[in-house]
Amino acid sequence: MMSSALRQAQIQAEWATEHGRVLAHGGDGEIRKLTLFAPEIARQATAGQFVQIHPRPLSQTATEAPSAQAAPLAQVAPLAQAALAGAPAFDPLLRRPISLCEIRPEAGEISLIYRVVGRGTRALSAVPPGAVVDLLGPLGRSFPDPRAGQGRLVLIGGGLGIPPMAAAARWAMQSGRDAVAILGARTARYLAGAREVAETGIPVITVTDDGSAGEQGLVTDALDRLLIERVGEVWACGPEPMLVAVKERCAAAGIPCFVSVERHMACGFGACLGCTVPRAGGGYLKTCQDGPVFPAEEVILGGC
Repeated sequence: MMSSALRQAQIQAEWATEHGRVLAHGGDGEIRKLTLFAPEIARQATAGQFVQIHPRPLSQTATEAPSAQAAPLAQVAPLAQAALAGAPAFDPLLRRPISLCEIRPEAGEISLIYRVVGRGTRALSAVPPGAVVDLLGPLGRSFPDPRAGQGRLVLIGGGLGIPPMAAAARWAMQSGRDAVAILGARTARYLAGAREVAETGIPVITVTDDGSAGEQGLVTDALDRLLIERVGEVWACGPEPMLVAVKERCAAAGIPCFVSVERHMACGFGACLGCTVPRAGGGYLKTCQDGPVFPAEEVILGGC
């Protein structure tokens, strides 16, 4: 099946603002996991999509109930919501985009895994359980519906590209699709999200640059072995050099490949044009709206 046909099986939900309650927030060093009660986003979200989360809470009062009602952007501006709630909404000004790691619609919960790297994520890391945060989502296009493809599905996650593969793996399992995950990082320390992927029950191949966990090598080493067998489709998320290498191998093998692209973004819904990626054949695509998941042949990554 060609990627163009699978492109039609990608999902783009109706996004909205929602106040989510922090159920749990912790982690090891700079890698943090945030679990939120956000029933409207959990109900609509699909693997590969993301949320925009404001780093400063609307409320830190654990007894104050969050709103389970999502308000469309046209009704109430998110920053106005925050200002009316008394939040320090303008520092930092912008929400931060984070991919969905786990989606539990039956419980109304989502989880996010992120790395503390700057002012926004440092502020987010201090948000305690019980706080209420401002969310926008679910945003972007998902991976294709696993039921639309054929053959074995290979999920590849590198570094912070691993967490989205937990949601993807669960979707594949629930769809009855045969799937395997290849998860890689520089060291064992940065295999954030690997446990969540393994908990879905799909087979996992772990690879690290230094051999501190799993095999020593690159995710493409494991992919090369799998490509000798019957592979129907590849989904990948991670550093751009990794995506380029995966794209090249899938193109040579004639296998559909979908890549989840990371870009800096401000609005998250296509207005600011700050997250564009070059389109094969000319022009640009918006990562937040046309992606973040693209057929690999549709975008130019790393100059190719």
